[in-house]
Amino acid sequence: MSPEDLVNRFRPHLLVLTVALCVAMALAWMALGSGSARAQDPSPTPAAPSTKPPASDPAEGKGGRRGGGAAEAVPVIVSQVTEGNDGVVLDLLGTGSARKSVTLYSPVSGEVAEVLFKPGRPVRAGDVLLRLVDRRERLAVALADAKVQAARVMHTRYESTRGTGAVPDTVSDEAQAALRSAEIELAQAREALSERVVRAPFVGMPGLASVERGERIDTDTAITSLDDRGELHLDLQVPEIYLARVVVGQPVQALNPAHPDRRFDGKVVAVDSRVDPVTRQVKVRAALPNGDDLLRSGMSFQVQLALPGERRLSVPELALQWGRAGSFVWVVREGKALQIAARAVQRQNGRVLVDGGLTTQDQVVVEGVQRMREGRAVKVVGSGAER
Repeated sequence: MSPEDLVNRFRPHLLVLTVALCVAMALAWMALGSGSARAQDPSPTPAAPSTKPPASDPAEGKGGRRGGGAAEAVPVIVSQVTEGNDGVVLDLLGTGSARKSVTLYSPVSGEVAEVLFKPGRPVRAGDVLLRLVDRRERLAVALADAKVQAARVMHTRYESTRGTGAVPDTVSDEAQAALRSAEIELAQAREALSERVVRAPFVGMPGLASVERGERIDTDTAITSLDDRGELHLDLQVPEIYLARVVVGQPVQALNPAHPDRRFDGKVVAVDSRVDPVTRQVKVRAALPNGDDLLRSGMSFQVQLALPGERRLSVPELALQWGRAGSFVWVVREGKALQIAARAVQRQNGRVLVDGGLTTQDQVVVEGVQRMREGRAVKVVGSGAER
């Protein structure tokens, strides 16, 4: 084999050997330089502490580190705490009835002789409204009266001889008993005659007549109605939760479809002694003066009954928040947020009456409540009672 063939055969091995030799020489040089440096400075001086502040945490924000330093004040809009009244106005329905109202009947059967009333014309107490045929009753009165007169004559005659012995005293006693019996018969006859007429029991307005002259009626035949419309009564159903607030004399206002442009003023005149166990309502009676006779029994009314309440603090609805412990508000005091429990009592036109540790000097947060925390600094940027 020629020398040229040998060189070509071992050329790859020579290249690998050359690279390995170069790497070994480089490592030896680096080791020599490191040892020389350690020999020159065997105890190096420690580095001086850096005075450059560390990089700030992006989560700290403009107010400083999280959990420390003064936080940026949260802008809020507040509203002043005011006073309100938890009184309520109940809207009720009622049906009118006359102060006195009866349906008239005859106490006895008989034929109608006269109808002496006209519908819509007022009558006085005791006025005769209807008369039945009473010929027999009048005759009975006359007969009984004659018996009384005869008995009285006999009694006077025998009484004058009492004690003289001319007539036994027993005869005088019998005459006295006969007179008493005749007087009783006369009273019965007069009572029977009085039952042949129907009189008005009180001042009022009669309704339409249900009978005519010549008609035979019985004791269950309705003759007419009689109403005392000087005052109209309304029976109202009030929920039992308001029972303690209802007292006699409270004013009511009523509207009637027949007089849409007029409001009728009245007052409570009675409160029932029982609550209906089914409806849980109590009957309250109101009275409306009806001197001009515009109102009638049976009319329907829309009634407003104003019930008094107590003075309470009032906050906007937006200020009231809810948590696990119940409702509360955020109050700004000395520039910081303070959470105060506030129990809602009643809503009134965008505001809420509350019970809690508030005063009329407090301002409650109505906008910005989402960022509120106990004790957090706040900045009032707006306020208004209308909120």
